[in-house]
Amino acid sequence: MIWGVSSLGWWFQEVAAMFFGVAIIIMLLSGLSEKEGVNGFISGASEVVGVALIIGLARAINIIMENGMISDTLLFYSSNVVAEMGKGLFAIVMLLVFAFLGIFIPSTSGLAVLSMPILAPLADTVGLSRAVVVDAFTWGQGIILFITPTGLIFVVLQIVGIPYNKWLKFVMPLLVIIAVLVIIILYIMSVFFR
Repeated sequence: MIWGVSSLGWWFQEVAAMFFGVAIIIMLLSGLSEKEGVNGFISGASEVVGVALIIGLARAINIIMENGMISDTLLFYSSNVVAEMGKGLFAIVMLLVFAFLGIFIPSTSGLAVLSMPILAPLADTVGLSRAVVVDAFTWGQGIILFITPTGLIFVVLQIVGIPYNKWLKFVMPLLVIIAVLVIIILYIMSVFFR
């Protein structure tokens, strides 16, 4: 049996305490002073504040959608449309939906929190495996991160001194090839595997 944090009954508070304890141990072992350790911890934590805010916002939207029964309404009407689709077509549609949403939500964890409660049950209505849902999510988000202006691509291109239009000319043929291969793989996975 593989032991993980969830098998120990740990959740956010326990994992946060463990990380904090490990940070203190590392500070002591590395010989950092208290001030250096605290400054290093603050510097590292500041890099993930944006991601934490996006995840928190996505979770807040999810809670509002659940409590306002918006998710149920979306699932009801969407399931009527999806029921007529085959598994292969729905897997491709999900890939496109995840890629489209990735333009506006560049955080993969934020997008997962926001979209999975709706799209995973929809996949169940057509009998699509949850593994295919996760693959569509991963590939859709991964493809769009190469070109989305809301992600880190502008920052990276600025650092290396490459204009965005030049990057698009370089990466678009590769993205088209990857997208076609992903669509073929998703279709095969959804139709022939459970």
